[in-house]
Amino acid sequence: MNKLTMFHVERNIKTLFQRGFFLFLLVGVLQSCVSPRQAVDVSEYILLENGKQIYGKEEGLTAFVFQNNPTKMTFAQFLGNKYNLMKFTDIEYWVTLEGMKFKVFFYENDELNKYFDTTDFVASNAVPDSSVVGSKVKFLAISVVNEYNEDCLATSSLFKNIVIDYLKDLKDEYNNL
Repeated sequence: MNKLTMFHVERNIKTLFQRGFFLFLLVGVLQSCVSPRQAVDVSEYILLENGKQIYGKEEGLTAFVFQNNPTKMTFAQFLGNKYNLMKFTDIEYWVTLEGMKFKVFFYENDELNKYFDTTDFVASNAVPDSSVVGSKVKFLAISVVNEYNEDCLATSSLFKNIVIDYLKDLKDEYNNL
């Protein structure tokens, strides 16, 4: 009678070992399939390639992406007021910097989500809903071309520093309203 009990116990131990090993293997396989995402800090700004398409170019424009300030008026309204634009959608306008003309394209939220995946971006300026004055959009984007339709934010552009300085000043002016 003792031998049967011992045989039975050994059999259960062997079955538990097999189940435990299978469970360990299953967890290991599932974990290896899930890759961790890295958060992208957008506290100042970032440049993202392959944005809006323009005529004559195969590649999309590079975009200057920065955080929205929801405690201010919408950025589209700010641009409309600053540059006397007659509309707050599909915003495009010309600006002269250091004697050269540049065309500025503002991305609406739908366009931003169409061209760029912002799910990994970290917004550091979250505010409660009661403080929101403008838009709840977390990020804004702008692209710039010169009068020859050249991407002025591309890494090879000679105008990159001029345009980035302009966009930083524009962002700071908006944040300091």
